[in-house]
Amino acid sequence: MQILSSLQFDVWHNLKEPGSYEWWYFDAVTDDDRYSIVAIWFSGFPFSPYYLQRLRAWKQNGSKLGSSKYDDSLPSPLEHTAFSFSLYADGVEVLNFIKEGDATLFDASSEKPFVRFEQNRFFYDELRNRFVLHIEFEMPARKKRVKAELYFTPKVELAEDFGELSSGTGEHTWILVAPSMEVGGKLDVWDGLKNESHKIAFQGNGYHDHNFGRVPMDTDIENWYWGRAHSKKYDLVYYIICYKDESREPFTFLYLTENGKTIILKNRLSITEHELEQNLISPRYGKRLTMDSDDCHFSIEHLKGLDTGPFYMRFHSRFVLNLKEERGIVMTGISEFLHPERLTSSLVQNLVKSKVLRAGRLSVMYTLYNFFNRFLE
Repeated sequence: MQILSSLQFDVWHNLKEPGSYEWWYFDAVTDDDRYSIVAIWFSGFPFSPYYLQRLRAWKQNGSKLGSSKYDDSLPSPLEHTAFSFSLYADGVEVLNFIKEGDATLFDASSEKPFVRFEQNRFFYDELRNRFVLHIEFEMPARKKRVKAELYFTPKVELAEDFGELSSGTGEHTWILVAPSMEVGGKLDVWDGLKNESHKIAFQGNGYHDHNFGRVPMDTDIENWYWGRAHSKKYDLVYYIICYKDESREPFTFLYLTENGKTIILKNRLSITEHELEQNLISPRYGKRLTMDSDDCHFSIEHLKGLDTGPFYMRFHSRFVLNLKEERGIVMTGISEFLHPERLTSSLVQNLVKSKVLRAGRLSVMYTLYNFFNRFLE
């Protein structure tokens, strides 16, 4: 995993390799912990069943990763762009929207932070030192319409060079753009079933990062844990990647700031998964994690599942950090778990179709899933 930490890298890399991916991730939690949102833009949607099925067919026809032959049969990332938006209230999912489409729905800049999918876009306002997110979409299957204008203003300047903490050969890259941001704005959710509009004045803390890779995620990654938390005094980000090749050391990363000043920035921590759990739907994961080094002990407890699926899970989590100088630092935040291997299963790919709206394509799974969920709301 290569690590970068500058705004200059938060641009579109226009990857063309089959199976390559790129995404821009934002999340935010209100100060009262009542509402949380996640918005993601994709160029090469790595969780798309349509992208994965096309990649598998391409491989079966005799092509292989690393081939320099580009033709019409190549599974191009730009034919699988996407936008995802999730809203949670009191730890319960209000809506989970994912739409995928081809290159005509997508636009991005390779010179400055700017990405658009249909009417959903974000850009960096250099004059005001903030990211502006404009979100506007309809979800006909659930008879909902969402419109939001949100402003993410970084609180921490990343002056450190994270490059020395990188490992591997650069197939996957993580850009930690803004680990802590003040977030303000408004969100309007129209519910056509109830014929009512729910308006949210959003004020809270946020986060933004950016990932891209030149090979499919299941090529070498076994498990991927990530999380972040904020308090009035501290901001924290952790990252764990375990590889399929067990001879490779897991990639670990822990970053903690106190009042905007870095006090921990390290990798090569020892990790332990506790209370391993698996059910018929979700992959095997640790309900608790610990990360240790000579001068700190860090634990994560996944309190409540915000989004659970056959390969990916999102949690509301509790973080506890013990330092030499201070013990019992407690924070809450968002954490995630990913097991990419599950995405190679045809069964899982068809299950994922229930949540992904592909522009111009009718999906029975998507239609049925949303039809029944309308009556459960």
